[in-house]
Amino acid sequence: MEYATAQQLMSTYERMGKLMNEADSLIRTLPDAERSEHLRALAGLINHLWFTLQSPIVRQYGNLDPDGDYFRGQASKQGMAE
Repeated sequence: MEYATAQQLMSTYERMGKLMNEADSLIRTLPDAERSEHLRALAGLINHLWFTLQSPIVRQYGNLDPDGDYFRGQASKQGMAE
């Protein structure tokens, strides 16, 4: 995959993630009986988005990892603590 295409896809997936977060907030207002089923389904979507769509791009272009800065920061903090 070309880098420009990968960037566009990751941008699209980021917007999708924001929509899923919005849905999560709404789902959490549902009664318990309904909430559980919806949360499981939403978790499946999030899992699919990451493992099937985003992860292959991140493996090819590590700098496009949406959480890369966070995890690199954590590694730096751990290295300083040791």
